[in-house]
Amino acid sequence: MYLEDRIIQKLHSSFSKLDNNLIGIGDDCAYLNNENLLITTDTFIENVHFELIKSNPKQVAIKFFNANYSDLQCSGGNPHYCFLNISFPKKKTLFIKVFLREITLLLKKYKINLIGGDTTKSPNIISLTMTMLGSPYNKKIYLRSKAKEKELIFTFSNIGYSKLGYDILFKSKKINNEKIKKKAIKQFLSPKIFTYSQLFEKLAISSCMDLSDGLIVDLIKFSKNSNKQFNLSNFDQINPTLYKYLNTTDYHNYVLSSGEEFVPIFTAPPNKIEIINTLFQKVIKVKIVNIGSIQRGKGVKSKDYDLNKIKSFNHFY
Repeated sequence: MYLEDRIIQKLHSSFSKLDNNLIGIGDDCAYLNNENLLITTDTFIENVHFELIKSNPKQVAIKFFNANYSDLQCSGGNPHYCFLNISFPKKKTLFIKVFLREITLLLKKYKINLIGGDTTKSPNIISLTMTMLGSPYNKKIYLRSKAKEKELIFTFSNIGYSKLGYDILFKSKKINNEKIKKKAIKQFLSPKIFTYSQLFEKLAISSCMDLSDGLIVDLIKFSKNSNKQFNLSNFDQINPTLYKYLNTTDYHNYVLSSGEEFVPIFTAPPNKIEIINTLFQKVIKVKIVNIGSIQRGKGVKSKDYDLNKIKSFNHFY
């Protein structure tokens, strides 16, 4: 178990039963039932989540915003408000000015009101924290614990580019195909923002979580929360372009461990495949991929590939 998971588990055991009105630690958002309020928060630290020599203020703003917005979306939320905390040294004031202009544009575009926060001086590095609040459509929220036996597992197609982009920028990964290279770098630096939570209610979706730490890592959490076994398949369909371009080992490594994709992993009955694909393609122009099924049991398994070969993302490596 990673250090992050141990910290979360310890905090969860200390606070999970204190208030019957809330759903707290362990999902992408906390939910206050009486107030019908979804809440999420994320922190970005310079030289951990972004580097100024690689990222410009607009790219940081997009990724930072997306980390919060995606949590609300996969929980079924319509975001309304946010708080913003920023800490920075005086010598990086220009970066912050441009960043604030870009984050303001995003908040206005998605009709989210900034209602408070804090600004402090930092000795050397930039620290950014956003807390976003919203309400679920018709009081319907989507939790990791609600996956059902015999359901199918879905996600968006073409995941894997984010980690590939990271490796190109920071590990000198050689990619000769310029189109793939540019797409990967763009996905890592400024991942695409998707709005889809309003579709969930029409699709009989049972459970959902945000893909932020890599498919295998996140599905292990998903499986544990739902107390079900997740059987994975159809790996070749996840990202057809990378499947054709990369060797087998690299392909599975990227699609199964790429973090910060900011797309949903969700479960639904098998008879909903056609309408799921149709609706997502029509409304947000995204292809949905069935990546497996659920049965009684525990853990994440696959007959198609040895999942132990995957090097997973770790916040404290």
